[in-house]
Amino acid sequence: MLRRPLFSRVFTTCRSRLLRQRQCNAFDPIASTTRGIASLALSPTSLRCKDVRRGDRGDSRRLTFEERAERRTGKSREQKVAKENLLQEAETVVNEDVPEELEHVYMQHFERANVSAMKVLNMAKCLELLEVDVGGGRKVPLAKVAHVVKTGNATLEVVPQTASFASAILQRVTRFDSTLRVTKEQQKIRVALPPITTGRRDRAVAEIEAQCSAFRLKAKSVRAHATRALQDAGLDESAVRELQTRLDENVNAFTEEKVAELQQLAEDVTSMGVDESDVGV
Repeated sequence: MLRRPLFSRVFTTCRSRLLRQRQCNAFDPIASTTRGIASLALSPTSLRCKDVRRGDRGDSRRLTFEERAERRTGKSREQKVAKENLLQEAETVVNEDVPEELEHVYMQHFERANVSAMKVLNMAKCLELLEVDVGGGRKVPLAKVAHVVKTGNATLEVVPQTASFASAILQRVTRFDSTLRVTKEQQKIRVALPPITTGRRDRAVAEIEAQCSAFRLKAKSVRAHATRALQDAGLDESAVRELQTRLDENVNAFTEEKVAELQQLAEDVTSMGVDESDVGV
């Protein structure tokens, strides 16, 4: 019996092993996938699918820079815009709304304090600024409907431009200050002023100081409301701290400036003029 050459036996053995391996791999999904990947890598890619496969790199690769930033921070563009708008509104409240509210509050207290001072410093000017009801729900300064003339050191005359205003002017001047002695002579209203005494000055200063205290309390209330609004706005803590610091600085600076003006008014009441009753004594 003739034996086959060695290379023939080896070839046959290798071919048998290869056939068995192929039969086993036919039922092996992992091996099948490996063969598919290998064939895909080695086989030429068609022109039609080439660009699609190169461009298909996942959603994160197709996002813009802003979209990737949104994904990292977890905030959408709409949320970011809303936050920016909210921050701008908060800055407007601190920089514009609060100062306007403080100015409005101050003017109310200043007018009251100024009236107290003018009763001592210049009663004629004080009467000219009184508002008189002219009918129809309208009120105008007394200087628009009458002339105020100083006839002596302690006397004034109020001359209405129209006789129909005389009664309203008389009532308004009488109610203004109980220390005034008001009489009517024909179409003229005569006003006798009380003497300027240290007691009158002290009462005026006390009224001005009361307005200072009331203004301070009102300024604190305005700041408290603004602080609560900032805390409830949903801003970042750093932004709230910055705005709160700015708010405190603005309110404190405005309050101290206006209180100094009121205190200067009180000093004027104390120092200006001469106490007539003291001179007489």
